Amino acid sequence: MRRLSLRGNGAFSLIELVVTIAVMSVIMLGVGSAMLIASHAVPTADSRAGAMLAAGRVAAQIATELQYAVSVIDSNATAIEFTVADRDGNDMPETIRYEWSGTPGDPLIRKYNSTAALTLLADVSQFDLSYNLKTVATETPTVNESAETSLSSYHAIADLGQYMVKTNQWYAQYFQPSLEAGAVSWKITRVQFEARSSGGTTGEVRVQLQWAEAGGLPSGMVLEEKTLLESALTLSYVVQEFDFSNVTDLSPDQGLCLVFKWISDGTACELHGQTSGATPADGHVLKSADSGLSWSVENGNSLLYAVYGTVKTPGTPLVETTQYLGGVTLTLQAGSDGQSVVQTGSRVLNEPEMTP
Repeated sequence: MRRLSLRGNGAFSLIELVVTIAVMSVIMLGVGSAMLIASHAVPTADSRAGAMLAAGRVAAQIATELQYAVSVIDSNATAIEFTVADRDGNDMPETIRYEWSGTPGDPLIRKYNSTAALTLLADVSQFDLSYNLKTVATETPTVNESAETSLSSYHAIADLGQYMVKTNQWYAQYFQPSLEAGAVSWKITRVQFEARSSGGTTGEVRVQLQWAEAGGLPSGMVLEEKTLLESALTLSYVVQEFDFSNVTDLSPDQGLCLVFKWISDGTACELHGQTSGATPADGHVLKSADSGLSWSVENGNSLLYAVYGTVKTPGTPLVETTQYLGGVTLTLQAGSDGQSVVQTGSRVLNEPEMTP
């Protein structure tokens, strides 16, 4: 039989083999110990580190989705429901809701659109949302409208006479109310003047309110008109009253003309007024001899008239406050270990409006 030789080129001696095996054993023992130690260092689900890792992942997810919220549907300390931009191509926003019951040990859930709620963490001891709100105040101007008041009038008992409204002869009374300082606008509710029949019954006059142009002359722009029939008049001067409803929102600097336009009969009616020495504070009489094509001021003359209406003045501004969501701070604890709390914050880029 041939003997195995451990000597020669490239061969190990018995001693070298024994040493090699001993060294390898030590190395393998060291590797095993290292793996055992490392296995103890990996956090388990029920350890503090494991709970913090799980809570951290969920908190990061919530913060990321909140960052892109475009509207907030519902919000409180333990729940928030919001929408984000369309993700599935149907041109409709997606609705996301995170909610915890508030009872320690209950789960934290996430609901996406109409799908069933998904449990993110099965055992939650704390889930708290606090909101960083930005408040913006907006002022809306308001006005106060007065009760009906006398805007302009003229009355006299001396030097009275008649103003005959004829085929080519029209009359008008210019007036501009003296309003209180700060007035915003004014409107006319009714007009009074004195008139009588000229002896006939077929006369007709249009009682008009016209814009006044430069110099207090009628502009021809009729704001509203009424009809005065001679058949309704007597041979004595009687106060005539007409209601107006469309002459509104007049500028405080705007004057008007009360125009009497002839329609039928030789002399349709006679107006009562002061024919000399009149000193009306708010206006003057105007006369047209060419059916309203041109007008001239009758100095010292004034019809007897009264204009009533209301005046608007500035009121107390209406202040409305709107709140916008600038950010959310999230505190989350998974499990019962009070040392496993995680906290994070999210800036909400779109700053959606918060519903009270």
